[in-house]
Amino acid sequence: MRLEAYAKVNIGLIVGGSRPDGYHDIESYMALVDLHDRIDAEIRPSSVLSVDIERNVPYLEEGAMDLMEKAARIFSERFSLPFSLSLRIDKRIPSQAGLGGGSSDAAAVLRFLFGRYGITKGLLDTAAAVGSDVPFLASGYRTALVRGRGEIVAERTGLHGRPVMIFVPEARSSTGKAYALLDGMDRPGRHLPPLSSSLDKDSFPNDFERVFPPSVPAAISDSGAFVSLTGSGSAWYAIPSAGTVLPDIPGAIACTFL
Repeated sequence: MRLEAYAKVNIGLIVGGSRPDGYHDIESYMALVDLHDRIDAEIRPSSVLSVDIERNVPYLEEGAMDLMEKAARIFSERFSLPFSLSLRIDKRIPSQAGLGGGSSDAAAVLRFLFGRYGITKGLLDTAAAVGSDVPFLASGYRTALVRGRGEIVAERTGLHGRPVMIFVPEARSSTGKAYALLDGMDRPGRHLPPLSSSLDKDSFPNDFERVFPPSVPAAISDSGAFVSLTGSGSAWYAIPSAGTVLPDIPGAIACTFL
């Protein structure tokens, strides 16, 4: 079965202090764009769980478990369902970019498994056990307000069809390092306003921009577009204001909000 795993960007990202469980409370609008990975999934009966993944490009750090495998193992344990799962991924979403590629792949696998076994409850709880971005990406929402450590997901609208341009620098950032740097900085407590068609940096800040300098061409930053880091980086994106068109930039990824 062919699965499609879509990238996300964050419209604003407020990061609270470290929680007792080691996570951070966040508040962010997450929105899907049409950039996506393609996954071919095949499942067969088995008395023991096995997960085989064929990748078109390397994207895992040495010794790391693929989030698709983690998702399958958590699902299998929670529902006492062993199976043999084969996955072949055509990776298109850049890794370590804040675009949620690995989490979206895991979410696609979870949705496939829940559908395959006809399980109608527990998807988002299972997704939260895999990773903080996975509940939104498994929810089926195109845009949502995400809170808690990522497990509280409320559908929103307002971005469908709008263009967005994504910039991925050569240097990639570690999520753990980004949070560690941010924890050393004072941050005012605040909340995001309702999502609207008019976006501005004062209303929709990304706290991680305190850590990382902007990485977009001057032609974009001077265009009047809403420019922001997505997630904890390293990708930046630009949403043009109504009636304007961004210039073509070599290497940029032109997308549309779903």
